[in-house]
Amino acid sequence: KNKINNIGISIPIIWNNSEATYYRLGSPKYPNGNAVSYGLNINYSYPLYKGFYGKIGVGYFKQCFKIIRPFNYYDNPGQLLYSTESYNYNNTQLFAGLGYAKKINKNISLNGCINFNYLFSFNQKYIANRSYKVWQVNKKSLPLAEMVNFDFGIEKSISKKISMGANFIVPIYTHWNKDEIFINRYYSSDEQQIARNKFSAGVAVSCYYHFSHSANNENYKRKFIKRT
Repeated sequence: KNKINNIGISIPIIWNNSEATYYRLGSPKYPNGNAVSYGLNINYSYPLYKGFYGKIGVGYFKQCFKIIRPFNYYDNPGQLLYSTESYNYNNTQLFAGLGYAKKINKNISLNGCINFNYLFSFNQKYIANRSYKVWQVNKKSLPLAEMVNFDFGIEKSISKKISMGANFIVPIYTHWNKDEIFINRYYSSDEQQIARNKFSAGVAVSCYYHFSHSANNENYKRKFIKRT
């Protein structure tokens, strides 16, 4: 029996409610806000055993936060007049996952997958006032986050080679690293942490191209047997 592999392209969209920490006159503040992040990924999936499959991929992801907090506008330490309305990070995303798929009928299957994601930022934007175009753009290399997500959904075949999928995304664990642009008063260790997840959830739509990994091997075997 041929083992079916696939290459997929997906568009994830994730809503987050996050908070941060800063201090004003020694008193802690915990601003929070909601934002929507999105990206574009390409992945390769391969069968493992009885419905289980592995997945690896790479992509682009724009992580957004709408949190008001003070920051060092254009590397001006101690600047008290500037705070972010929002901030976002353009990232390269690497991920790997382990999933399980179950066929319901000839054309429809259900699936679930645990994904391990790593975000590495190459461009950062801190918006102080969008109306007056007051913002700062940095192009630093910044390890942004490590996360574990669970996604589950449905996939439908539209031809022998092509299928479409829709999945819900539920973040299980997220750790945002530090960004030195945020003011540090040394009251606590999380003053420069990018954010903390309070709640987030998302969806992804995908398109897959399926191909048989063993078809070429079978043809080779037949040719080899004929020759001998």
